[in-house]
Amino acid sequence: MKEKKIGINDGGETSKMSRKMSRKMSDEVSDKMPDKIQNEQKEQEQKGEIEQVQIQRQMQKREQEQTQRQMQKREQEQLQQGEQWQEQSQGIEKKIRKINTKKIIILIAMSIILIILATIGILYTSNKEVREVLDKYVLMKNVTQLNLDTIEIDENASNYIYAYDKYIAVLNNGKLTHYSNTGKEEAVVTLEIATPLVDVNNRYLLIADKNSQKIYLISGENIIWEKELEGEISRISVNKNGYVAVVLAGTSYRSVIQVFDMSGKDLFKMYLGTTIAMDIDISQDNKYVSFAEISTTGTLIQSRVKTISVEKAKENEKEKALEAITYTYTAPIESLITNIKYDERNRLVCMYANESIHVIKDEKDEEITKLKENNKKISFGGIQINQKVYRIIEETSLLKTTNSIEIIGIDNKSTSTYTIDGNGTIRDVNSHGNTIAINLGSEVHFIGINGWLIKKYTSTQEIKDIVIADKFAGIVYRNKIEIINL
Repeated sequence: MKEKKIGINDGGETSKMSRKMSRKMSDEVSDKMPDKIQNEQKEQEQKGEIEQVQIQRQMQKREQEQTQRQMQKREQEQLQQGEQWQEQSQGIEKKIRKINTKKIIILIAMSIILIILATIGILYTSNKEVREVLDKYVLMKNVTQLNLDTIEIDENASNYIYAYDKYIAVLNNGKLTHYSNTGKEEAVVTLEIATPLVDVNNRYLLIADKNSQKIYLISGENIIWEKELEGEISRISVNKNGYVAVVLAGTSYRSVIQVFDMSGKDLFKMYLGTTIAMDIDISQDNKYVSFAEISTTGTLIQSRVKTISVEKAKENEKEKALEAITYTYTAPIESLITNIKYDERNRLVCMYANESIHVIKDEKDEEITKLKENNKKISFGGIQINQKVYRIIEETSLLKTTNSIEIIGIDNKSTSTYTIDGNGTIRDVNSHGNTIAINLGSEVHFIGINGWLIKKYTSTQEIKDIVIADKFAGIVYRNKIEIINL
């Protein structure tokens, strides 16, 4: 048997075959490798997708849980808010109920009070006994001299006492001393006055030396102006604005009328050759001056009231001043007009001596009340109050004296009456503004123009005089003045 030899060529063939086989195997492997890788990639992708789905699900779950928690939290908050609102609404309802209950209680109480007050008011106005009890025990209108402010005066001096504005003024020995309504001395003014003639209006005090020449206009604590006139001063008047009218006698004329404005400027003079001016007054609007005059040329007394236009009188010369008279009223023969006064509505009120009180309005004369009647004793009458007049009727029996103060309205003649029973005879009556003071000697009744009591003053001493301002009065004794607030 022959031994087979392997040469170089044989080895080359073998290697060729090996290479072929390796290529084939690598080709097979390479053919198989992409599929495997793809499968792995797919698996990985699927796995990644699954993981993503799981993650998304987890996230969705978390979001759902978070949303649910938030919703639960909101529900709890809403529930809490609802509970709070319910508590608040219940509290508000309770408060409202309390407030409504309080309102109802207050309304009921107010209604009861109003009913009581209305009942008291009706009884007060209609029943004298009820009014007297309320005045004395509820309204405390009774005052005694023991608890009042006092001004001491020299009982040996000649004292002239006046009330105006916010002062009580005492004139003696040429000194006019002003006191407050608490009795405190405020100021002293020096005047050349022997016998004072005085008129008061609003915040003005007009003071003249009667039957002499000197005249002063004072406001507050100051002299506004002073003059020395030609003639003897017999009548004076000042209105609320400080305009002044003066009647002069003792000249070549029977009377001279002279008018000044508040600064003391001479506005005009009027000369009366055959008549005597008895009284004079200025309208509240400064437009008119009226004077009451009497003629003594005949055997019978003839009384007239004449009204002067201030504007026309200022324009006319001396000899033509009488042309400024715009109206003349002639009273019945033997009827004497003694006092005249312009009221707040510029109506002229005239008082006939012991006869009657009239008003002149729209150039027509109208009687307001009588001062002389059959079977009636009319002891006093007056016109120095606002828009009303008064008269006092005295009735005397064996047991007592009754004084009825009738206060009559100028407009419609409506009458209010205040009655004083069993206190004796009235000594004097003073009036100013809205107040009438009835002096019974040791007792004073201050009455309003509505006929109601303002204050009742009782003293253990004899009262000498009473002076009245708008808000207070002075009770004058020989040695002192007691001040009572009205």
